Amino acid sequence: MRDVKRVTKKAGPELSPRDVASSRSLLDRARTLETADPSSARRLVQEARIVARRDGSLDDEGESLYRLAALAHYDGEPGDAYVLAVEADEFADRHRLPLVSAWSLHLIGLVHSDSGNHAEALTYCLRALSLYRTTDHRVDEGNILNTIATIHHESGDADRAIVNYEAALAANEPLDRHDIDALILANVASLRSERGEHDLAIETADRALEVCRTDAPGFMPDVYTATARVLARRGEGGDLERARELLAGALDALETSTVVFDDLSRSRIEATFGRVEMEAGDAEAAIEHLKRALQHATIMDARPQLFEVHTDLAEAYKKGGRFEDAVRHLEARFDVFESIHAEATKVRLRTLQLAHEAEQARQHSEILRLRLLQRAEVPASR
Repeated sequence: MRDVKRVTKKAGPELSPRDVASSRSLLDRARTLETADPSSARRLVQEARIVARRDGSLDDEGESLYRLAALAHYDGEPGDAYVLAVEADEFADRHRLPLVSAWSLHLIGLVHSDSGNHAEALTYCLRALSLYRTTDHRVDEGNILNTIATIHHESGDADRAIVNYEAALAANEPLDRHDIDALILANVASLRSERGEHDLAIETADRALEVCRTDAPGFMPDVYTATARVLARRGEGGDLERARELLAGALDALETSTVVFDDLSRSRIEATFGRVEMEAGDAEAAIEHLKRALQHATIMDARPQLFEVHTDLAEAYKKGGRFEDAVRHLEARFDVFESIHAEATKVRLRTLQLAHEAEQARQHSEILRLRLLQRAEVPASR
């Protein structure tokens, strides 16, 4: 489970002269809005970058670049996020800003992970963690470890995933980062459920719910959904009924929350509802939920989610005896798989291109430096 993307149509706050004069205050305000109101956050970050450059604040200019990359990632623009994150990393490396570099490397890893490039994602995230630990900043270590664990989880390496999830919880313990704890516990519950450790999975999911209720209400829909998925895997009558209650609660939370959630969150809830109904043997109810999940995922063009929903719809139609519809969704599933593969290839090629350009720029800079040194030494030799 990744950070939840949330959008709203609220107008951005008006800027006072004092805010315009301080890149730090602009960045701080943008950070409070980046998941709730990305468009206003982006405007604030762009102004912060201008002010930071005017004032010669390298730290704030570097952070502004990173924040722009993060906002592009929230908006589902992996190409823009990748390019901006690389630019932020190069800026940070040039001006010796290890914290900004660590953030940027982590984001590059996330983009690779979203595209299915797990080996590259792990390489970047491990570099980010190593660099992050050289700073005196500690707030984000648990988040980076959670990403590393998620990559292992998605790659099928359950043992390494568990180790890193536990390390993430340990890193968060002295920081009271209960929002991240709720997501990590939900991930652990999901992993243990996949391994057939159902009782331990449900116990962990209940811990996630407890943390969420008291300290991270904004994550309630996602943790409800993750817990329902765990209950559905065990497939017992009482568990399925509780799963339905949790999913109904997740849908209610979407409607009553002060934060507006995007269609991907709705798609995940409806898709999980469909899986619960399939476990309960009600193929027609499953199809209705999965069709709604497909509509929401299509709006967001969320291809990994589309792949999962088409897979589930094919199974549901097959169980309902509607084989032509099942075949249609299997074909759509293949088309989505092809597009995911093409996007992953595109990111890999872009990575190689940027790495090549960066190496060329480094070599050119080194040659120029040596020539300048040589010219400076010529008068002395005469």
